Amino acid sequence: MFVYSLAGLQIDGEASQEMELPDNEITARLAVYQSLARLMTCPDADSHSAAVQGEWPARLAHDTSLLPFTFDFGAAAVDAAVSEADFQAEYLRLFEVGSGPGGPAASLFGGVYGGGDRMKKLEEVVRFYEYFGLKASAEDPRPADHLATELEFMKFLTFKEATSSSPRLRASFRRAQHDFLDRQLNWLPELVKRTEAQAPMPFWQWAVSRCAAFAEADAAHLTAVPA
Repeated sequence: MFVYSLAGLQIDGEASQEMELPDNEITARLAVYQSLARLMTCPDADSHSAAVQGEWPARLAHDTSLLPFTFDFGAAAVDAAVSEADFQAEYLRLFEVGSGPGGPAASLFGGVYGGGDRMKKLEEVVRFYEYFGLKASAEDPRPADHLATELEFMKFLTFKEATSSSPRLRASFRRAQHDFLDRQLNWLPELVKRTEAQAPMPFWQWAVSRCAAFAEADAAHLTAVPA
């Protein structure tokens, strides 16, 4: 059984709750989005330990046997000499620390990509969340366009597909997933390029490249097998 929980977002007026779901191809996709969101959140002791032990690819690949498409998460590890503080500092250097309106060169805020007004893009993402009854979590306040938050939203949409009793509703949530990948997560290839340009710790280059590659593979699957 897969245990579903929501972080970074919450159902308006409700607290997030864990729920057990049967293992299938939908919850396999859900599980990957959940792990990717955790991976792209500012690292803590557990994240650092998993990186040093080389466990992150295995965590992501745990449910790939049930995925409706083939995907390889490869291998990635951090040298044991890299401290938790240095591991976190590299994440901050690459993705969060920066001056100017765009912030860091490899920002995890989707609204800074593609030109235009970030606030308008941010409002569009918020409207997406609100349409499905979600709002930012007070316990985990991240901008709505943060990559980890957007991955959490993809997890939510796959969860709704997995738990909907009506074929019509399942199809609706599947179309929403495709739409969100196409309109709101289309900046990930540029994030990969910008990260590489910063001469990053290899682990973080692996992390963003796997996020981008999985989103592309999932979008192709949703296109090939429409609702």
